[in-house]
Amino acid sequence: MVVAISKALSTDIGLIATFGGIGVVVNVIVVYIAIQIRGERQQNQEYREQLLDR
Repeated sequence: MVVAISKALSTDIGLIATFGGIGVVVNVIVVYIAIQIRGERQQNQEYREQLLDR
C-alpha cells in the first residue's frame, strides 16, 4: 500500500513538474515575442516619422 501511494505520488509530482515547466517555457516565449513585436512597432513608427519629416 505504501509503495503504491509513493509510486502514485512520485508520478503526480513528475507530471506536475513536467507540465508546469512546459507552461513556464511557453510563457517566457510569449513574453519574448510580445517584446519583439513592441520593439518592431516602435521602429516602424520612428521610420515613418523620418519619412514624413523629409
